[in-house]
Amino acid sequence: MTRGRQDGMGFPLRERRGTSKTDTDYAENDPAHARWGREALPDPVLPDDPEVPMPLITAEQAYPVFERCFLEATKRVRMSFRVFDPFTQLHSESARKIGEIWFDLIAHKLREGLEVEIAITDFDPIAVNAMHAMTWDAMRGLIAAGEASGHPERLKLRAAMHPARVGAVPRALLWYQTWSRLRDTARQIGALPEEEREEMLRLRPGLEGHLAYRGGQLVAKRWPIPELYLATHHQKLAIFDDRWLYIGGLDLDDRRYDTLRHDRPAQETWHDVQLLMGGSAVADAHRHLDSYLAVNSGGTPEPTGRVIRTLSAHRSPAVLRMSPERKVSEIFDAQRNVFSGARDLLYIETQFMRDRDLARELARAAHAQPDLGLVLVLPAAPEDAAFSAAGVDARYGDYLQARCVRKIARAFGDRALIVSPAAPRRATKEDRGPRARIWRAPIIYVHAKVTIADGRDAIVSSANLNGRSMHWDTEAGVRLSSGVEVMPLMEACMSHWMGPDASRARAKAAARWWHAGAAWSMLIAPKCPSCARGSCCPIRCDRPGDWGATCRVCPRRWSDTPQRGGTSHRRVRFSLTRHDP
Repeated sequence: MTRGRQDGMGFPLRERRGTSKTDTDYAENDPAHARWGREALPDPVLPDDPEVPMPLITAEQAYPVFERCFLEATKRVRMSFRVFDPFTQLHSESARKIGEIWFDLIAHKLREGLEVEIAITDFDPIAVNAMHAMTWDAMRGLIAAGEASGHPERLKLRAAMHPARVGAVPRALLWYQTWSRLRDTARQIGALPEEEREEMLRLRPGLEGHLAYRGGQLVAKRWPIPELYLATHHQKLAIFDDRWLYIGGLDLDDRRYDTLRHDRPAQETWHDVQLLMGGSAVADAHRHLDSYLAVNSGGTPEPTGRVIRTLSAHRSPAVLRMSPERKVSEIFDAQRNVFSGARDLLYIETQFMRDRDLARELARAAHAQPDLGLVLVLPAAPEDAAFSAAGVDARYGDYLQARCVRKIARAFGDRALIVSPAAPRRATKEDRGPRARIWRAPIIYVHAKVTIADGRDAIVSSANLNGRSMHWDTEAGVRLSSGVEVMPLMEACMSHWMGPDASRARAKAAARWWHAGAAWSMLIAPKCPSCARGSCCPIRCDRPGDWGATCRVCPRRWSDTPQRGGTSHRRVRFSLTRHDP
């Protein structure tokens, strides 16, 4: 693609990114903008044995493999992602020979005859306005890539909105809040010059019918009451030529790119885990992509073998309900099964630990197995609280997580090591955000979704350990059930934080040493100004703080979801970590 080529909407594709013409670069806080001068990475070597999954730690390992598989595909590629930005920079040497961004790579492969199918999650245009715009900006870029290839018929695109809708009564109760958001959106867009205003509206097709011009001003309509969509498609997977399955928790954009060293400001870090695997899981993933939309629409789910899922559908009637109908909770069941079957060590990396049922299952496992140890790796704060001002949802999510983590910590006692990663330096003004530091070091943001038991059982998926992922959103993952499959994953995950000599025995010993006050010198000495080894800081679970807060009206799975027993009304606040003044 020639730099500056027009996409038919009046703005050059590349120059449009990050300009005042679009605000989609700010859909998820401040992403790390593409650094065009970054050196290309060597082409990765794909596994000789497709039956043994290849663990990919951070985008530095995952993105070159993703590009290599896409380049080697000859017939068909199928993908489903929450975020897929065609303006994401390419990283491998072979891909860089074709172009600078995924737009170029897609256009090149379409010219060669590759059939490409991409489903990108669409979001509620009122509740998640910027993410809705980001989806349609990506759709427009992908359509332009098809046109640039000369073979747009080879590219099948879908902006997939989850069909589950909020019932009429909750929508009516939330009418004023919904209308207020629409009014604020109308004011922000209406204040722009005409050219930019029209561009913003083109990127938000879901607002059509809810905004109108009156007296030359863009205003929000009071009627009809808009539909609200709380559930989303959260899965991240790609299938290449019936040969490879790429699956896990990592979407595609520049914000999610990070190196194994995490050598960047806190707000640009992103730790994630992805798997590349072949064998029967590939056919199982095809069955999932063939059927999940039908199940979302109320169809009967069919077995998908090694691919485990969370699926829900629109509840009918849904007059009084906010939640979707649960259809498949295989990931939830698999997590409980892994917890209850563990005997030696549970190793968990997750963005959220907020599901009380899973917290209780972990506590039961701790009581049933007195020799069972736990390593739980969490981000020091959720992204929307670490790097920007926390809203009610984020604070309520903190409250739920504090309750769960405290329950788990009490059950395991000195057998639990609950930590958050941090960089090996003192935080500076470049590390921006109200909670971007822990123990005076900049945090490393954790987005991985990995559970490993005893080096013989594991789950890698797109699902967090919270109510949304367990019961609402569309999620996909795989369960590994042999030591041959699991040990490379366990070694890769543990050695990333604990060094090349990481082991289960060392992790269990470190938990007891930490509770005895000596772990600082063994394993979890954080990468902070006063410590030269390790990479994880201990989480404080023992004292109240100012971040977490209850909410009297939110169901737990809204910021998290509805659990048994309804909404808590206790005005309790907790803090997971020590926050520096």
